[in-house]
Amino acid sequence: MSRLALKLTALLVLLTGLPLAVAWWQSQTLFERSLGAGLNPVVATALQDAVGVYGAFVASEKGRQRAVARGLADSRALATAAAAGPDALRAALVPVVADPRVGAIELIATQGPPVRQAGRPMPTDAWLLDTEVVPLTGVPGYTHLRYEYGLERAVLTRFEHMEADVIRPFSALAADRENLADVYTYSFVGSLAAAVLIAALIAVVVGRRLTRRLRRLREGMARVASGERSARVTPAGHDELADLAVGFNAMAQRLEDSHARVQYLTQVSAWQGIARRLAHEIKNPLTPILLAVQQAHQSYKGDDPRYRRTLDTAREIVEQEVQTLKRLVEHFSRFAKLPAVSLTAEDLRGPAEDMVSAHPNIAGLAARLPDAPVRVCVDKGLLRQALTNLVKNADEANRALAEADRKVILTVDPCPDGGAQLHVDDVGPGVPAADRDRVFEPYVTGKHDGTGLGLAIVKKIVLDHGGEITVGEAPTGGARFTVRLPNPADAPVAPRTAPREEARP
Repeated sequence: MSRLALKLTALLVLLTGLPLAVAWWQSQTLFERSLGAGLNPVVATALQDAVGVYGAFVASEKGRQRAVARGLADSRALATAAAAGPDALRAALVPVVADPRVGAIELIATQGPPVRQAGRPMPTDAWLLDTEVVPLTGVPGYTHLRYEYGLERAVLTRFEHMEADVIRPFSALAADRENLADVYTYSFVGSLAAAVLIAALIAVVVGRRLTRRLRRLREGMARVASGERSARVTPAGHDELADLAVGFNAMAQRLEDSHARVQYLTQVSAWQGIARRLAHEIKNPLTPILLAVQQAHQSYKGDDPRYRRTLDTAREIVEQEVQTLKRLVEHFSRFAKLPAVSLTAEDLRGPAEDMVSAHPNIAGLAARLPDAPVRVCVDKGLLRQALTNLVKNADEANRALAEADRKVILTVDPCPDGGAQLHVDDVGPGVPAADRDRVFEPYVTGKHDGTGLGLAIVKKIVLDHGGEITVGEAPTGGARFTVRLPNPADAPVAPRTAPREEARP
């Protein structure tokens, strides 16, 4: 595991461990207070007293009913009703049995059947039934009074349930009070500890993933720093690290492009120095050579026809080769004396139209221009020279075709970023893919009489403008040279460091 992943994991464990310790202490205090309040002896006594109320209530109800029975047995009204006969006695008992707690009253006679008066029927499953027998002393003809009564079972059941559901569990909790606090604490803290462990595992996984992506970025930067400018990092995810990887790739690409630009310009600068020296060394002896040959031709006054023809042929050959060398020197001089750019804002449609007007001799030359202006910062003279070289190169590529079939299309397009691009398309054989990177190198040419400097001049001019040039396949089937020029806000500031020398197209 990397050091960053270890730090992230340790930090998360620390941040979660402190709340865990606090939770342990608080849980001990909280559960102790809660259990202390809930299992208070006062509460236990109150619950036991509540059960005692049940017994007192039952005893009170029985005593009350017993008092009613004895009061009825001793009442003068009962004696009077008994003297009047059984019907009068039953009528006297009706108000008493109207009480829902009274099931029936029966008077046992000295002789004959008892006199019984029943009240409302009492279901045995809803009432607790009991009987009170009271002796009769003042009621003639009767010896005892049998008083049947009941207590409502629902009231008594509440007390029974309270004892089973509350008092007994409460007593069990009170007996296991110390263990209960530990069980609650361990359960609570155990759950929290499990959550912390899961969080730590997640932190390890996420931390390793983050550090793996950071390690790839570090390795990419190390490769770029060691000189491997083509090193790239594959972005992963949709977060800031992915944005950082994309930014790194963009930076590496810009660095690679900048290095290639500087390398090319350095190479071109070296070739310019060589071209300058070659032009100087070749140009100086050309005139004496030509004069010497011409003088030798004019000095012969003899009449030898063969020798005269030899002199004529030698003079023609020397004059032709001297002219070829002069043209070569002119190309070398033009390449060696490319001036520094002097940028001004221009609408590219103007130089494109001027290019078509200035070369009526190029068959099939046409411009495709947008309706709106396309403004960029360019050196108009150098841009004209670059376009001239591209247009002439396209015209030479078309020479194998009939004049009616030749096409050279100059297209101007705006770029979404505010820059612009120019395309020069021909209908010639095109440039093979293997040669597309080499065609801009100085002295590389596929023409038997070419110098290989035309496209090198174009690329240097484009690079001095902060742009780029590429070659590919044109929609017309030939080659397409594309010049991309930057947004005016991104155009390079190139102060002039040498006198301006307009190179002839």
